[in-house]
Amino acid sequence: MRANPATLEIMRSYFNAIASGMGHVIERTSFTTFVKESADFATALAVPSGEFYVYPKTVGVTIFMGLSLQKAVEACGTLEPGDIVITNDPYSTDGLATHLPDVHVFKPIFVDGELISYAWAFVHVSDVGGLVPASISPKATDIHQEGLRIPPVKLYRKGEANPDVHLLLNANSRVPHLNLGDINAMVASVNTAETRLLAMVKKFGVNTVKDGMYDLLDQGEARARQVIEKIPDGTYAFADYLDDDMISDTPIRLAVDVTVAGSDITLDFSNCDPQVHTAFNLVTNGSRHSFLFQGLINYIISSDPFIPVNGGITNPVKVIAPKGTLVNPEYPAAVGVRHTITMRLYNAVLGALSKALPDDVPAAGAGQAAIVVLSTPDTLTGTRKVAVVEPMGGGGGGQSDMDGVDGIDHASGFLKNTPIESLEQHIDILVHRYELLPDTAGTGLRRGGHAVRLDFEIIEPDSMVTARGMERLRFQPWGLAGGNAGALGSVVLNPGKPDEEKLSKISVLTPEPGDVVSIRSPGGGGWGDGLQRSPQLVLEEIESGLLSRERAEQYYGVVVQEGNEERTLRVDEQATKELRQSKTGGKPSTWDFGDAREAYEAHWTPEASNTLARLLHQLPSTQRWHRKQLVHDKLRDINKPLDAETIRLTWAEIEQSK
Repeated sequence: MRANPATLEIMRSYFNAIASGMGHVIERTSFTTFVKESADFATALAVPSGEFYVYPKTVGVTIFMGLSLQKAVEACGTLEPGDIVITNDPYSTDGLATHLPDVHVFKPIFVDGELISYAWAFVHVSDVGGLVPASISPKATDIHQEGLRIPPVKLYRKGEANPDVHLLLNANSRVPHLNLGDINAMVASVNTAETRLLAMVKKFGVNTVKDGMYDLLDQGEARARQVIEKIPDGTYAFADYLDDDMISDTPIRLAVDVTVAGSDITLDFSNCDPQVHTAFNLVTNGSRHSFLFQGLINYIISSDPFIPVNGGITNPVKVIAPKGTLVNPEYPAAVGVRHTITMRLYNAVLGALSKALPDDVPAAGAGQAAIVVLSTPDTLTGTRKVAVVEPMGGGGGGQSDMDGVDGIDHASGFLKNTPIESLEQHIDILVHRYELLPDTAGTGLRRGGHAVRLDFEIIEPDSMVTARGMERLRFQPWGLAGGNAGALGSVVLNPGKPDEEKLSKISVLTPEPGDVVSIRSPGGGGWGDGLQRSPQLVLEEIESGLLSRERAEQYYGVVVQEGNEERTLRVDEQATKELRQSKTGGKPSTWDFGDAREAYEAHWTPEASNTLARLLHQLPSTQRWHRKQLVHDKLRDINKPLDAETIRLTWAEIEQSK
């Protein structure tokens, strides 16, 4: 350690204040509801080699912490004081930008001609062109359909705006004024950071400040290793699924082998599915990308709440992610819905860790953060309005010491809801309902979180609705340690009307004026045996209106009757005791994956899926998903569990028929 502990703690407080202050600048000066209300932005400070040495965990999103500016810095050439770089391109930044609407800016900070730090910010801007308003279509088949790609270029040169770059940005958006407002907020943010960091240098001296940066990175790594060392050594495998690729009905499988050896941990994604033809891919360049293991990062931070939050936390992690898989796709694979992969990997990594730490890991949360977007004609200008309606999360997973959080999942807890009043002010919409859904939480000793329902009416003709990241309409969020799976999500057009229609996942929806779109998110999985849950807690949930008496009897074995006073309920203790005794049987299963997944894996066993994943590595990346479809089609009608030999024989048949 370069600085003494007291000095380092002072440096840490100053750095945190600067990075958090950057976020507050964006909150207060940005234009769009998705940034200033839902908080889809982030800020940080990085050392000259690109790692973030301070990353605020109370302002903005938390999932970029382990990324690096290095590739983006190299791509933009020599930097000088006053320069500000802008980029949104995943492929030329090694996944710093993860999809095109995420626009990043960073500014080098010099002291007496020496580069000492970078100030960095990103926001999810409203629109960068592409197939649909807001740019993200799950059915995009390559990145060029998703909008304007901005390689790392100078937005400002020596403090002066680069008019050519501004002109290009404005020409490639449906709402350039909104984009510019949010980009200017980032510029103000990094400029503010520079001013405050230079003041810090003046107060403490440049060497003390520089030592503090690297000491915090070292401390983050050291304390992360202390947490990892407490995980039993071994290899733990787990897999989870996306419902489909929105073209076929074949599930997308995300598998990971987690190997713990002392204070080192290796995540091997070799059994993941190949990159797909649609937008469910995540650019990582096979590197230690924090989107791959956000569940592990959150576990470390939860285990050591006072750990410095920075890129050092990720240093003990090694990643194996073969080229051409979902988690390391080849250009020009579409990547717009990459956070859907991140959320499912959150479940997969924690599922693997649960085999080593059964009492420390939550059940699966909703596993989606469906960003619902509405675009309407702007009658005054002849252009279009674009606004995020809500980031539709669902219930969090229950865990050994607490119930799941209602309406929000662990993996997307950084996103805030948009107040209805603010939403209706910004775009032509009428919200009918925004509420928690009864009987959607996975039951258990610690129940999951309840799902959310959002109903909104279309006001203007030629309106368009998109909803990227909608998931868990097929495979339920799993329950753990004897808890039950959470409820599935759904989409309904005109609920309760004669023309009510149940829809599939939304890519682009064009409802008519007066139509009501109803989106219901998934509920979180439960943790532990529901027959052990306190009857009083069950009663309170019934009284809240979020649990039916029928479900209480079925899953909790709790019988509730009318009380002595009007409109009161009470637990019938004798009937409850008898009902619970009648339901007590063998030890509950560790996982409840829900009927759909259990039926799927009864046919497509983990052995069969792993074998196919390895065989697909033999093919060029662009051919792999198609070959997976061929194998699935050939084996669809075989009514028995598939094994490795069957997969190899089917593969050979396809090869011979070419």
